[in-house]
Amino acid sequence: MLDEAGGALFHIHNVSKVYCMGDVQVNALRGIDFDLWAGEFVVILGASGSGKSTLLNILGGLDVPTSGEVFYRDHNLTAAGDQALTAFRREHVGFVFQFYNLIPSLTALENVALVTEIADNPMDPAKALGLVGLEERLQHFPAQLSGGEQQRIAIARAVAKRPEVLLWQQLKSLFGNGRRGAATRFGTSTA
Repeated sequence: MLDEAGGALFHIHNVSKVYCMGDVQVNALRGIDFDLWAGEFVVILGASGSGKSTLLNILGGLDVPTSGEVFYRDHNLTAAGDQALTAFRREHVGFVFQFYNLIPSLTALENVALVTEIADNPMDPAKALGLVGLEERLQHFPAQLSGGEQQRIAIARAVAKRPEVLLWQQLKSLFGNGRRGAATRFGTSTA
């Protein structure tokens, strides 16, 4: 499936990322080249410390490469400023982080509602939680839920934005209890 312009959803060209820690340079990514197409389900595998999270952060506009170019459709994310990257994340990307980043003082429903308040065309937060089987837990706080239930809140929060792209760390959670349907039901590309 192609994007509206008939090209790749993401075009990644010669991307490298170097972290400087004092006198030590850590090469997290070196010369990465690939295209991602709308509707694709892509899994990035590698050992701990191999740059998977760094690549996801760059694709999601949370970080920028040291060198190379990243395009989302016809937008050069590499040249984008902070304001443009914030708009990109808000309008196009849903994240499911390895650490769920839930706000402990908010209920499951309120945690999901946070993103729906800033999204252009969100789904109802209760519906998003229903997609992941938490319709009976809307008023529970994260501490009152299991780790798996907390993760499903994070999934519902990401999907509730109806993002074009869903970036997911720790993908094994995607396959539990048929949760992939929540990501694919709305034509979301997943990496």
